[in-house]
Amino acid sequence: MESEPFTWHTHSDTLCDFKEGLTLAQNSGAKSLLILTCQQNHYPEDELNALLRSCPETILGGIYPMITLHDNLIKQGALIIGFQDDFDITLFQNLHQLSDEEQLEAYITTTLEQKNNLCGNNSFLMFYDALMHKVEDFIDCLFECLDHSITIAGGGAGNLDFIQRPCIFTKHGLQSNVVLLVSLPKPLNISPAHGWDILQGPFLVSEAQGQTVQSLNYQPAFEVYSQAIENASGHKFSSSNFFDIAKNFPLGIADINHNLIVRDPILVHNNHLQCVGNVPINSMVYLLKGNTDDLITSTEQAALTLFSRKTENSLSTTMVFDCISRVLYMEDEFDKELNVIAKHCPTPTLFGVLSLGEIANSQSGAIRLLNKSTVISSW
Repeated sequence: MESEPFTWHTHSDTLCDFKEGLTLAQNSGAKSLLILTCQQNHYPEDELNALLRSCPETILGGIYPMITLHDNLIKQGALIIGFQDDFDITLFQNLHQLSDEEQLEAYITTTLEQKNNLCGNNSFLMFYDALMHKVEDFIDCLFECLDHSITIAGGGAGNLDFIQRPCIFTKHGLQSNVVLLVSLPKPLNISPAHGWDILQGPFLVSEAQGQTVQSLNYQPAFEVYSQAIENASGHKFSSSNFFDIAKNFPLGIADINHNLIVRDPILVHNNHLQCVGNVPINSMVYLLKGNTDDLITSTEQAALTLFSRKTENSLSTTMVFDCISRVLYMEDEFDKELNVIAKHCPTPTLFGVLSLGEIANSQSGAIRLLNKSTVISSW
């Protein structure tokens, strides 16, 4: 019978308490340590790096705005999961130094070729610096370089102030501008959901550059976006309330299967909308709306879908990548989302992160960067 992973957590923000948990995890005999901490901790980086570098175990994980354990939201503290398996880790470093897609593809190909033991593996977790440039270029190239039958789940690490800092745990210490690809020893099962509905649209993305939408229907993007919201609701934009209103009204890009890929507008500049994730030029986007009940129902359906699947291997671990903006939207009612996952989850180990962007396969199999979504993964 497969043993349960070692689990330790604390609500303390001190490095002293974290060190105690790390020692307990090492004494458990675990070969791989998944470390998740909250952005509020502010551990002394030099001391933390020294601890990580001294660990003989495989190290993975990241710093997130918040983390979860079972149906509990942890806003301050740390979580360590110790696995008996020695996970195979591939670290992609200094991605900000690659100037174009050709360099990126060559780097990914070379890195993967050095990992001969990845051949045939098709289940992965991905931890990455959410504020590194061209995340979607990376996952597109990764999908092309790996077998197209892969299954992957992941989430962006970092701080809600959107200031880039080292945030990914590695055996070399905390790092930024990196992707940590974790090859799992068992098949991964995933189920993504979002629960947002169409309010208006579609609108043509007539000008865009990466994550910035410059115009919709050949008019300044913010003018179209704000007018649509103000006409359909009681909200009125001012110079200081953009995010408070925008968190209720994301954009949705219709994919080839008529599913919506949610994009989260986080700021406005020069009448342009800055989103978390690319919005392709000439795509059609919808203005979305939501309510807490619909978001929770969507998450519960994702849990039911995932946990009702018959698998050859028994599931022992469930990790949830849940967008931090869902907490900001649902506020005190976010506990209900955690509750519906826990209610249906059959695995003894259930934990997760509140991420800045989520990674999952689309219905077509391609890897997608999601916003305002939940990705439930089990292995």
